[in-house]
Amino acid sequence: MTTITMNDTYTTAPVVGRLTFDGVLKGEWIKLLSLRSIRWSILVMLVLSWAGAALLSLAMSGSDMLTPAATPAIVVQSATFGSMFTVLIMGVLGALSITSEYASGLILSSLTAVPARTPMLIAKALVVAALGLTVGVLSSFGGAVISALILGSGGFSALADPAVLVSLLGNTLYLTLAALLALGVGALLRSSAGAISVIVTLLFVATIVFQVLMMTGWEWVPVVADWMPANLGATLSTAAVQGAGDAGSVSYWGALGGLTAWAAAALVPAAILLKTRDAV
Repeated sequence: MTTITMNDTYTTAPVVGRLTFDGVLKGEWIKLLSLRSIRWSILVMLVLSWAGAALLSLAMSGSDMLTPAATPAIVVQSATFGSMFTVLIMGVLGALSITSEYASGLILSSLTAVPARTPMLIAKALVVAALGLTVGVLSSFGGAVISALILGSGGFSALADPAVLVSLLGNTLYLTLAALLALGVGALLRSSAGAISVIVTLLFVATIVFQVLMMTGWEWVPVVADWMPANLGATLSTAAVQGAGDAGSVSYWGALGGLTAWAAAALVPAAILLKTRDAV
């Protein structure tokens, strides 16, 4: 019979270190890029952007409107022509980055690994923003290069125009902030169908509704319409190459601030609710 004494030595399991924010960030990268729907969304977005740039450039290449003074605006218009559709894809990408975890049940594992919860949402927002910037640069600036190739030497000269570069950067930021807005909506609703419906309404349907409301003559309609996400995105994409009288009532920086506010309005309450309500 063996007697255990106070002098016996016990072997304990090694203490596992806490998951660092760097580890959370890497995990979010892996989760996002492992989704087949995300990869297909990126591919479709790039194809639509570049095809739209080529199509509009070909249409304008033989037009009387193609003058040296108008070429910068034409390059920007061609490069951002597909944004009205690709921004919806970017919104789907942002929404799926969080709602796919709720649909599959993976969110339980994620919140177990990151019990503080807020770092997970921050890491997810950084990953979505980085992906949005990357895809936005490829679609916007890639579309501009395609447009310049079709338009000829005047098109390449326009690429060096600071106003063109600012507009292309603005379009990139629009796509990125739209993805962050969708991430916030997805975290709030925790439903892919619900989040995508809200994003499509904000980025597409609302524009049509306000165009119809313009016919009423109500003074508040154009003011509110200018601050809707899609119109703010159009301002970011075109204000730098348009004349002061054509840029609308919202400035370039105002549009950037407005879109940032839209994204924050979704992400901040999403972070609060993620911290306080049940996981599912």
